[in-house]
Amino acid sequence: MLGAIVCIYALPFLNTSEIRSSEFRPFYRLAFWFLVADFVLLGWIGQNPVETPYIELGQAATLFYFAFFLVFIPLSGLAERAFIRKIEN
Repeated sequence: MLGAIVCIYALPFLNTSEIRSSEFRPFYRLAFWFLVADFVLLGWIGQNPVETPYIELGQAATLFYFAFFLVFIPLSGLAERAFIRKIEN
């Protein structure tokens, strides 16, 4: 639980994108809606009994949550930066 909160507080340091708005980042906007769906899924799984299909689904949803903040956000900023440099040259 603490790791999930630390990820949100570390977000300003993890975000490597020069563009802060999702208005000009369509891939990020799509990934954001997957994160919203992941929140809903994790909330629904939290209400279910601890049984075999819900355990694995909860683990996959938790993995996506942490991967979004710790992998996708830093890599998307670096990829956008490389793309902008390629366009400028």
